[in-house]
Amino acid sequence: MIILYSPEDGEQRRFDVRSVRTSEAQIVERTTDLKWGDIKRGVRDDDPTALRGVVWVLLKRETPTLRWSDFDPLIDELTSKFDAREIAGIAADIVALPEEQRARAIAEMKAYVEDPDSVDLAVKEAAGSPKEPTTETSPTDA
Repeated sequence: MIILYSPEDGEQRRFDVRSVRTSEAQIVERTTDLKWGDIKRGVRDDDPTALRGVVWVLLKRETPTLRWSDFDPLIDELTSKFDAREIAGIAADIVALPEEQRARAIAEMKAYVEDPDSVDLAVKEAAGSPKEPTTETSPTDA
């Protein structure tokens, strides 16, 4: 998951949840009183405490003295989006759906990514191109 932090008075920043070290995850757990699995689910569901905790601990890399109480963004300044790996995995699931369900699933997924065009590309890649017949799979003239 990617967390986008868009402060009203600054530039948007991206934070990759997978870049959190185990020691940092423990700090977020202690600070938020949540287990890491709950934090990851919370990030996916745009839970403000989970989003705030991950961004705060990653900001501490730049400003080690940043206190929890000093990082209190507005609720709409933090949101999560799927990363490329997650998009590829979901695209594979979409390709496995019946044809009549794919368009809706694609449209829904586009709401959860930074670049909606990446969904179309991922679905196309997951579908793969038709395989060329080989001598093992093609009938031979005998």
